Amino acid sequence: MHKKILVVDDYESICNSLAMLFREDGYLVDNTPDSSKAALLIKKNKYDACVFDYKMKPLTGIDLLKMVKNINPLCAVFIISGVLNIDLLSADKNLVSLAADLISKPFDAEELLKKVAVVLS
Repeated sequence: MHKKILVVDDYESICNSLAMLFREDGYLVDNTPDSSKAALLIKKNKYDACVFDYKMKPLTGIDLLKMVKNINPLCAVFIISGVLNIDLLSADKNLVSLAADLISKPFDAEELLKKVAVVLS
């Protein structure tokens, strides 16, 4: 059975690129640049992993992280951020305990694929 991933980034090019990479790796992928649409997808589907941008509107990646963990605590959630210092995010122990990993932009897409594969194996 194929693992299902949700990718949400308000930069549509990043969102689409990541979705394409995950699909090429054999994952079933839903993706959207709209965090409100992502909230609906989270309520409607069960994901094995999610990749959320940190800074989005109206819902942030942290809002989506909390939402998905309330619905599916076993889902691995990766937070990517180009705006905020990852060290500051890492200081939030509650966030660190919920997220599978916190990743700085720019990031190596192949490395992200490997991290997701390890968590889902």
